[in-house]
Amino acid sequence: MVELSPIDVNFGDQKVGTKSAAVPAQLTNVGTTALSISQIAITGADAGDFSQTNNCGSSVPAGGSCTIKVTFQPTAKGSRSAKLAVSDDGGGSPQDAGLTGTGT
Repeated sequence: MVELSPIDVNFGDQKVGTKSAAVPAQLTNVGTTALSISQIAITGADAGDFSQTNNCGSSVPAGGSCTIKVTFQPTAKGSRSAKLAVSDDGGGSPQDAGLTGTGT
């Protein structure tokens, strides 16, 4: 069992070409065995406007957690959206978090 929190991140208004402050998302392994992570990626319509860094590595121990930091750097004006997708063996994969923001 895996929990990704928050499940939605709204970055609000961000000037085109500038990068937002990083917003942390917590990935928690609430299962009793180690969680194997195959990929952490940004997917969706405006995936190029968002980026992530993380300290998760390839696995999270039972009861453990790791942090994924997401930033927003719009390439165009208007509403932008994507998803943070974590592919793993914890069931219900991928775990998704919605990412939205507005380029100004």
